[in-house]
Amino acid sequence: MRSLITAAVVAVVLLRGAPIEACSCIESGPPCQTYFQVDAVFVGAVRTITELDAPPDPMPFRQRLVTFTVERALRGLEGASVAVTTGLGGGDCGYPFKPGERYLVYAYKAKDGQLRTGICSRTRPISEAAEDLQFIDTLRTAKPGGRVSGVVKHWERDLAGNEPRQYPPLSFVPVQVNGSGGGGQAETDEQGRYEITGLRPGKYEVQVFPAANFSTTLLQRDVELRDARACAVVDFGVHFDGRISGSVRTADGRPAGDVRVQLVAAAKAAARGITETLTAKSDSDGHYELRDVPPGQYVVGVGLKRSMESLDDLYPATFYPQATTAAAAEVITVGEGNRQELQPFTLPPPRRQRELTGVVVWPDGRPAADVSVSLADADESWRQLAAAIRTDGDGGFRFTVSEGASYRVRAYADIPGEPKPRQAMVVSEPFVVTDGMPPVRVVLKPANR
Repeated sequence: MRSLITAAVVAVVLLRGAPIEACSCIESGPPCQTYFQVDAVFVGAVRTITELDAPPDPMPFRQRLVTFTVERALRGLEGASVAVTTGLGGGDCGYPFKPGERYLVYAYKAKDGQLRTGICSRTRPISEAAEDLQFIDTLRTAKPGGRVSGVVKHWERDLAGNEPRQYPPLSFVPVQVNGSGGGGQAETDEQGRYEITGLRPGKYEVQVFPAANFSTTLLQRDVELRDARACAVVDFGVHFDGRISGSVRTADGRPAGDVRVQLVAAAKAAARGITETLTAKSDSDGHYELRDVPPGQYVVGVGLKRSMESLDDLYPATFYPQATTAAAAEVITVGEGNRQELQPFTLPPPRRQRELTGVVVWPDGRPAADVSVSLADADESWRQLAAAIRTDGDGGFRFTVSEGASYRVRAYADIPGEPKPRQAMVVSEPFVVTDGMPPVRVVLKPANR
């Protein structure tokens, strides 16, 4: 199993060529899980390390070719030597092999037949491979019978602190395994652990059944046992399913459909910066339901935190039940998976939509054609509200915006005739959209070298 998660911005490819982002790894699992999921396992000493001239297809980054003298061919390998590719390191998941050192290598075979490995596998120096070698040495005498095990953990989002809250593991939770090789059931112990044994090779569905006040999302996982002696570690994270529901209606009393209702932690309702929110769109009858709400105190409303969705600016910020400030909003308390039904929420009159036009020019007044332009929040200029577009041949641009809402214009371009990364950029002064306002004029400013 490739144990990879995504983080950052640069797409790379590891092992089987699956696209991920800059490398970050979770646990690869115990030897009994990884050993049967890779294509080759061996003990070897690094003989040479050579940087390849060009990335092998479909790898987007340069690779190193590492040749090994094979001391023990444990799985999927024959011969006294083997070559394995890996990245250069520094974010591409490459393993930092050293000449002359001995390693236990877990490798995958790419489409081109080349073996590849990286830091997200169980590859490790031989001095750190005692657990792996002990498992491998007992394979010949091991009795058949695969197993699935794991831990059922309890965590909750913390919308006030922007960090997850960890709770003690859940005990006495039923876990069930069903598949082509049989099945079984178990109950978690006081540490939240479970184990189901005696499984034959095959594909399985693992499902956990927490109490009714927990969310039903992410309670099922699929695994495959490829050998009668294989294992699979399947951990679950569960959280409470608190809910807040109600309905929104227009100023004249009609149901307001397709409106984004937002929930924000009461402690963060008036705060600037990145604030986590939960959202739900109202249906044609104006009904909405916010789900998976963790225990805490919240305010509900529309237009509380702006985003790139056009309806966010359709209504000015309004808090339930009918307040224009966070201080006047009703605070709603949600317990451990309980439900709150709010009274109907009347929206203010919507803002009028209109076209905002403008022009981007260079410092000498020349039109800046084919320049990237976007709209940002007036108070928090990092918050983008409209996707970037390109200016026309006269430097012109246009956006559909809400009258009475405030914005900034962001423009960015490479300076003609200058070597990259010489750029020009600007963030305009904030402005409020009014009826009959003139076109916005933005002058690009060269960035510092």
